[in-house]
Amino acid sequence: MHSGKQLIIGGVAFLLIFGAPFGGETAPSSAKQSSAPIVIEADQLYFSDSTGNLTAKGNVQVVQNNQRMVAQELQGNTKRTEVWIDDKATFSDPTARAQITGLQTKYNYGNQTGVMGKASGKVGRQLVEANNIEILPQEFILHNGTMTSCPAQVPDYHVSADKVEIWPGNKMIAYNAKLWIKDKVILSLNKYQKSLGKDSESDFPQVGYTGSDGFYIKQYLEYPLSDKVAVFGHPAYFSKHGFKPTYGFINRENQYTVTLMQGETNDTDGRWIKKEPELRLDYRSRKLGNLPVSYTFTGIYGKWTDQDKTSWHQNYILYFTREPIKLSKTLTLTMGTGYEIRKESYDRSTVGTWRFNTGLHKVWSPPFSTFVNYNYTQDNTTLFNYDHTNVGKELVYGFSYTIDRLNAFSFHQSYDLENKKVYENYYTWNRNLHCWQMSLQYKAIEKKWEWNLSVIRW
Repeated sequence: MHSGKQLIIGGVAFLLIFGAPFGGETAPSSAKQSSAPIVIEADQLYFSDSTGNLTAKGNVQVVQNNQRMVAQELQGNTKRTEVWIDDKATFSDPTARAQITGLQTKYNYGNQTGVMGKASGKVGRQLVEANNIEILPQEFILHNGTMTSCPAQVPDYHVSADKVEIWPGNKMIAYNAKLWIKDKVILSLNKYQKSLGKDSESDFPQVGYTGSDGFYIKQYLEYPLSDKVAVFGHPAYFSKHGFKPTYGFINRENQYTVTLMQGETNDTDGRWIKKEPELRLDYRSRKLGNLPVSYTFTGIYGKWTDQDKTSWHQNYILYFTREPIKLSKTLTLTMGTGYEIRKESYDRSTVGTWRFNTGLHKVWSPPFSTFVNYNYTQDNTTLFNYDHTNVGKELVYGFSYTIDRLNAFSFHQSYDLENKKVYENYYTWNRNLHCWQMSLQYKAIEKKWEWNLSVIRW
């Protein structure tokens, strides 16, 4: 029996001395074996060479790579690479943006799997709580759990489910799920999927008003068919247009996403198009070699219909983005360029055009910042107005000011350099309503108001 304050288990010595995980049993093929060193620190540390039994007391920390387990006391066995903690323990993994605290914790550092009872914490943007949480190399599984992005003692909204599988930064799947607003269930689903990417849709309804569409309410939902394929629906109701749902299939691969969808959609300027259907490929952003440049590719092919015409529409965009350049601590330069091809069967037209965008963002003080952008489109000729670049040579400038922790105001002006006139002015007020975000915008040239209420993405 040895005593001390630090124990290091790792590398080849770990494999030779302590053998395979779980006392020589073969680990599950799905488990990821780790040979990274395991460092255990405590005020008091006792372990046996012969049995592998381990006891640590007082300010205990177990570290492997970026993962960390913190407790006041733990038991373990170095031969099985296991630790177990009866009292409270906290597990954190910065890579997954996860920090979970629970009781009756058991964790195996050989295959990086474990379980925590009566657990709560955060995984990515989601605040989670469950009877127990399984920890896997790339995944967290909640049993009889809840999730929300509302950091309140009684959340304004949450999702509850018998079981939830979370792949941080990728997606989650909830089984026998219920969506709640306060203490009211607004929707029940036997299986429900949500993307956790940067541009993922909210799983709760959005309501709002625009001058062109009137009042609206809409919600995005997914149902998984396999690990990578899901069916989705986006029901939406507009007081000036009626029920306008979209639906289809989505296939998310590691490097790209393919979407087949049908229905009527509108752009940010209130212009509508009917897609019957549309196939879309989005290639995820990738670095261009060792350069500080990333590129994306988007391809669209589908039947587009508006009030006047129908056309088989094709659109292909290759775009390169330079990493932001910090000219100073408060001044940032951004740049991007790309090439776009649009084809239409209606008039057999083909338009190829170069795009270039650059901008400067200046932070003058914590609450106040300004920006100026230049956007260039070589040829913005188009058959459809939907999702159309309105100004070929555009100068955009404005400011944002945070009034207090609940209120912010911004001004945005677009200037048409070719026609030498102001194209649009936007005045926007954002209001934090606890766990909801309200925005009120006035488009001065069009003399239109827009209003939106949605959950906050913390």
